Amino acid sequence: MIFLRAAQREFANAAIAVFVALFAILVTTVLIRLLGQAAGGSVPSEAVVALIGFGALAQLPIVLSLTLFIAVLMTLSRTYRDSEMVVWFASGVPLTQWIRPVLRFAVPVVAVIAGMTFLLAPWAQYKSVEYKARLNSQDDATRVAPGVFRESAGAQRVFFVEV
Repeated sequence: MIFLRAAQREFANAAIAVFVALFAILVTTVLIRLLGQAAGGSVPSEAVVALIGFGALAQLPIVLSLTLFIAVLMTLSRTYRDSEMVVWFASGVPLTQWIRPVLRFAVPVVAVIAGMTFLLAPWAQYKSVEYKARLNSQDDATRVAPGVFRESAGAQRVFFVEV
């Protein structure tokens, strides 16, 4: 019982740390990509925050899959590095006893990943495409910003409004 609780706690702590790091990296890369597109004029600047959210939701199953793998790997690596495995083996816990805590931790996470993959990610992709299409269909006059050259949707005109 102590072994099971210790393994679960170790998996959960590692997973939280890994998820925070991976999610921060994901949001940062999506932000950089969208800010580059907004600077180039292909994405309106007011749409960046919404598109970051949709992009992060669409990539969340991948981040959770990596989190699960890295958390289990980090925990098992740490137990070997700190010679805890020697203690567990000496106390009569075989290596096959690790299957139960790993599965007990992984199965709910895999169920969440499956739900996100089948429901959340396609919805986020659809909403992102729909949002971009709605923004691109706006009238040219509403897309004009002071001090910035803007091309019309058909690329036939260029607008500039002085500040």
